[in-house]
Amino acid sequence: MALFVVCVLAACIGVVGIIRTARGNDLLPARVAATRHKIADREGTARQGTIALIVGAAVWILTGWPVAGGLAVAVVLLWPKLARSGAIEKRSVGKIEAIANWTESLRDAAASESGLAQALPATLDGAPALLRRPLRNMVEAIDLRTPLPIALADFADEVDDRAADKVVIALSLTAQQQSGNLKRVLTTLAANTRAELEMRRKVMTERNGVRRQANQVAIGLLALAGLQAVFLRGWVEPYDSWYGQVVLGVLALVYVLLLVRLQRLAAPEAHPRFLSGATALTHAANRKVVPQ
Repeated sequence: MALFVVCVLAACIGVVGIIRTARGNDLLPARVAATRHKIADREGTARQGTIALIVGAAVWILTGWPVAGGLAVAVVLLWPKLARSGAIEKRSVGKIEAIANWTESLRDAAASESGLAQALPATLDGAPALLRRPLRNMVEAIDLRTPLPIALADFADEVDDRAADKVVIALSLTAQQQSGNLKRVLTTLAANTRAELEMRRKVMTERNGVRRQANQVAIGLLALAGLQAVFLRGWVEPYDSWYGQVVLGVLALVYVLLLVRLQRLAAPEAHPRFLSGATALTHAANRKVVPQ
């Protein structure tokens, strides 16, 4: 009897898992998935700290300088944080491109559908990967009779991008006015988003050049210092004294600060959102804020 109950429970869990996977949701509940991500982040931080300590100990042994070991630990710990600015900007630009593609798809769907609530589900199948889950959640909310402004606001919060806020405000305003110019509004939105996308791509290309040069300089200086410390001990012998270690510590601190400064110069500027939920969306729509 107990075995039968266990089998039934396992089958039910399997069916639920298949349904959640088919709908594009995580296999685990959101709270469990969030806990899993936190545990993974902690494990990654611990692993990175262990690697940094091993590298620092190896550098200390090879050079005989504790300051060099400390510098190696700092570089290993800071490098992923300093080098991720390019990935963050690339994802941001990719999100803008996805919003532009989706807006154009929505414009085409609006030409054949009777209204916004009918056009939104038509864009689900060909939606960009970055927007597929937020769009599916919005369509499901509309199917459950959630008011359109609330569903749009939740969509904007899930996408978490300024370009999505502009589209959502315009869609909410158009739906409230019932003026029948949805296609024209979407055409304007798509053109504006494309223009912003091109500008952000040019800026990202310029920043990538700065990042590449900064990384080359940083790696070159570290390689030169390491080769001298290991193979040309006569050149760096003054650093063996305690006074030399103090001087080396000051130079290492200046090096790390300059590296951080270079990476911050290459980091993308923040683009704060101007929507935060359905209340902000309703307020913006009532003020008739339409992107120019």
